[in-house]
Amino acid sequence: MFNNGDVNLFESNAFEESFYFKSSKTTVRIDNKFIRISRGGASNAILQGLDGEKSILLSQITAFQIKEPGLTIGYLQLIFPGSKDNKGGVFDAVKDENTITFKKSEKSDILSIKKIIESKIK
Repeated sequence: MFNNGDVNLFESNAFEESFYFKSSKTTVRIDNKFIRISRGGASNAILQGLDGEKSILLSQITAFQIKEPGLTIGYLQLIFPGSKDNKGGVFDAVKDENTITFKKSEKSDILSIKKIIESKIK
């Protein structure tokens, strides 16, 4: 018999790096094949819905767009076949499920993610 309590859909593994962005309540996990984005909080539920965790195959990422935080938050948008390229700046970025938003204090983690992605999408 299936027991819901025994299943962990978002189990981490020893070969991944994990980052948490408190400002957007977003967890990003990267392993050898996937980048996984999961969100919490009421504001994320309103903007993006309760999607659980999104997994994107690193080899499918064709580009990314990064915006430095300043007067507004910064963001890292992942672009891959089938995704929408954000043309509306920060206001569209916060609604995009393929975008990670961050504050100045979280910039070092975004730069780490950027380096990992660049190394994987040769």
